[in-house]
Amino acid sequence: MLLTEHLAASVEALYNGQPWLDVTFREHLSRINALQAVQRFKESNCIWQVVNHVIFWHQRVQRYIYNEPPEKEGDLPDFYMPENHGEENWQATLHRLEHSFAQMGETIRKFPEDELFDTFPGTDKIAIYYLQGIAEHDAYHLGQIVLLHKYGPEL
Repeated sequence: MLLTEHLAASVEALYNGQPWLDVTFREHLSRINALQAVQRFKESNCIWQVVNHVIFWHQRVQRYIYNEPPEKEGDLPDFYMPENHGEENWQATLHRLEHSFAQMGETIRKFPEDELFDTFPGTDKIAIYYLQGIAEHDAYHLGQIVLLHKYGPEL
């Protein structure tokens, strides 16, 4: 198995597969409604912000891969929290997350194996740092979402 295939499968499994940590974004977020998604534990970011943060970093890493500027006009900011906290908007955010995971997996899968240890233009890091890092980042924030949901206020 190619390393890029393994990395892509790892990212995709965190969304809707069978990852080693035995919880997925899709399964867990399907139990969270818009009202729960905006609840905070003390001064923490809320689940909605964390979901948007994951999307933000998928987009950024893809831009590094394609040698594009990391930020573009019209991008949502990191940890974005929309003014409209309605259920329809929450579902749209979850749809964006699903699309983001699909794109990230496809992008990693297409990445040339022989360039994994080359430095990404505009960064001081090699490609595998970001490609493996995105899976680690996603797993970390999935755990954060699970804890925010578990210890947030009862709704």
